[in-house]
Amino acid sequence: MTTFAAAKKMIFNRLGALGIADHEARRECELIILHATGCDTAQQVLRATEALAQSQEQVIEEIVAKREARVPLQYCIGHTWFMGLRFDVEPGVLIPRADTEALVHKASQLIALSDNQADLNVVDVGIGSGAIAISLLKAHPALKIVGVDISETACRISSQNAVLNGVSDRLRIECGDWHELLPDDIDVFLSNPPYIPSFQASQLQPEVGIYEPKEALFGKEDDGLGFYRDFARLVPRRFRTGKGCIAVEVGDGQSGSVCAIFEEAGWLQVQVDLDMARSPRVVTARMS
Repeated sequence: MTTFAAAKKMIFNRLGALGIADHEARRECELIILHATGCDTAQQVLRATEALAQSQEQVIEEIVAKREARVPLQYCIGHTWFMGLRFDVEPGVLIPRADTEALVHKASQLIALSDNQADLNVVDVGIGSGAIAISLLKAHPALKIVGVDISETACRISSQNAVLNGVSDRLRIECGDWHELLPDDIDVFLSNPPYIPSFQASQLQPEVGIYEPKEALFGKEDDGLGFYRDFARLVPRRFRTGKGCIAVEVGDGQSGSVCAIFEEAGWLQVQVDLDMARSPRVVTARMS
């Protein structure tokens, strides 16, 4: 007989053996047991001495075995949470991270400046799971967004998540090359593009480097900043009446270089915003 408490201890010890930090291992224990039993953290404490069903034990064992192979927990359980919303994820789709909340908050501020959000044309390039676009649609009920991604898996999952979160009628998803799919009347351009330089691949944790989609991780050119150069040069051509703003996520230590890219391309009011860890995470700029 395996009790809730014994299962939690077993999971914690096996995750710890992988080198996962104690606080992360404790959180994963709670999420794995929640997935297997439907019991939240409080219920897990109250039922600590109760026995798990054999089917629940089997689910837990399967997930822990996958984690020991360093499969990300989010792929193991099939979903994650972002901005208080649930998003389905699977291999081939980048897992949303808390860092990206800074981009959502900044984009929300830009959108709030409009007196007529229903008429605002917002584009999210590299929509992935839909985390950015869907979070914004939930926060702004009159808003509509066009999401673009070259990955058919990402387009399918983001569409699925739009339905899950009740915003599918306001999110249009285009699958293909963003160069060819951008509309001609953009007001706000958003993106969390691939930005990790390829030479840093060996430095990534196995969960990221082995399992998450490489096309969503590694940026163009040696420094990983190729997408920002393309955005700086090409996006203004698609702004409505030549005016518009851009907000992009950047990697650690990249904000200065990305700001310089936009400034050299003639963008104005180039600014940097910090994430929750007080790291430079979002670059915004305007054209005229």
